[in-house]
Amino acid sequence: MSFIDLRFLFIFLPVVLIVSFVLKGRIKEVVLLLASLLFYYINSDLTVVLLLISLGLTILIGKAMADEQKRKNKLILLVFGVLLNASALVGYKVYNRFDTNVFIPLGLSFLTFKSISYLVDTYKEKVERSNPIHTALYLSIFTQIQSGPISRYNDFESITEKEDIWKYRINGLYRFFVGLCKKVLIADVLAKIVNEIFNSSVDTLSSSYAWLGSICFSLQLFYDFAGYSDMAIGLTEFVGFKCKENFVYPYMTENISSFWRRWHISLSEWFRDYVYIPLGGSRKGKYRVYFNLLIVWLLTGLWHGLSLNFVIWGLGYFVLISFERLIKITERIKSKPAKILYRFFSLFFINIEWVIFKAKSASYAFSYIARMFYSPDNHIADKRTILLLNDYWLFILLAVIFCFPVIPALEKKLEDKTKIKNIYDIIYGVVLIVGFIWAVSFIVSGQNNPFAYGNF
Repeated sequence: MSFIDLRFLFIFLPVVLIVSFVLKGRIKEVVLLLASLLFYYINSDLTVVLLLISLGLTILIGKAMADEQKRKNKLILLVFGVLLNASALVGYKVYNRFDTNVFIPLGLSFLTFKSISYLVDTYKEKVERSNPIHTALYLSIFTQIQSGPISRYNDFESITEKEDIWKYRINGLYRFFVGLCKKVLIADVLAKIVNEIFNSSVDTLSSSYAWLGSICFSLQLFYDFAGYSDMAIGLTEFVGFKCKENFVYPYMTENISSFWRRWHISLSEWFRDYVYIPLGGSRKGKYRVYFNLLIVWLLTGLWHGLSLNFVIWGLGYFVLISFERLIKITERIKSKPAKILYRFFSLFFINIEWVIFKAKSASYAFSYIARMFYSPDNHIADKRTILLLNDYWLFILLAVIFCFPVIPALEKKLEDKTKIKNIYDIIYGVVLIVGFIWAVSFIVSGQNNPFAYGNF
């Protein structure tokens, strides 16, 4: 049962939202925790027992660290807690690599990273003495357990001011509707094109067909994961807790380094704060920086999966970001034309990286990329490309346009025009309601796919 399951939308979610609306304080947290465990049980059956064990051990180790006075003993507890959480994740991923029938518990990668961040922050005394219920809810809340965002304990604050509560509830509900529309009405339509192209034999691909597939996958993954994040953030805020952004128009990026400050922000910041900086960051000399970046990107690739594809994908970003750092790209590119040109250069390589991410194998990825630039039979375009573009060209164009902050720019222009802004708000609300109904009709008819990041 995911966010796009009818049982979730019309049974589980309304009940939980009503309860969170009526109850307050610790009682609300207890009920939300029970609801989160029920959500986990529905999705993962008896592995909810493993979740309970994980929560219990993490909370106990955190409490032991908070009570311990000796730094050395605290460090021993931290290492034990980190290894315990990491070994469970690595064990499942390794086992799954050799036996695809192994069921990986829901959101294990995200739960592991939240648990580690909680333990490290407790060790560094960044966490005030925590309540076990609040900690368990932070780690397992149903709005984030499936695919994040990977929030920090100190960011998981209750919204207490009455004015703020209503603002967050209304914005949260709107945000959920926007995310649902992104996922079902855009990402899942793009998935039809992507699946058709990437399931083709690589020998049959023309250059245009291969490019169409890569561009559509770049768009699909954005709308799928950003849509999920909108839904997760919206629901988290509606039930009364703050949640940081996870996507900020990543394809607006000026360079490749900047892309990862806009895409899956919670993951990028986690690796920065809990791997890159502890390794020394950029403080220990030029060569050490590149070694640290290598470790970060290798681990980022392996976090996504124990396959050659993800290793190559991670190493690809290591090379690209190291290149930008080596030539000091932000200092070199000053003129507007050069900045625009480098944007296209960055998007070009990001698109290539997504092919590696998507492809069924490393060999297929490289063959696919080769086809993007050369078709032995000189097929630049073929009938399949033309047919798909005839059906979807306007849809793809609109998907590209709305990757950029078109709506925020429009809203900013309307800030001082009260009457027009009021009309705009009404139209926007109606469009969202219609979009929600349309999305539900897609779900009822089975025209939707699982979330792309649901397997990590």
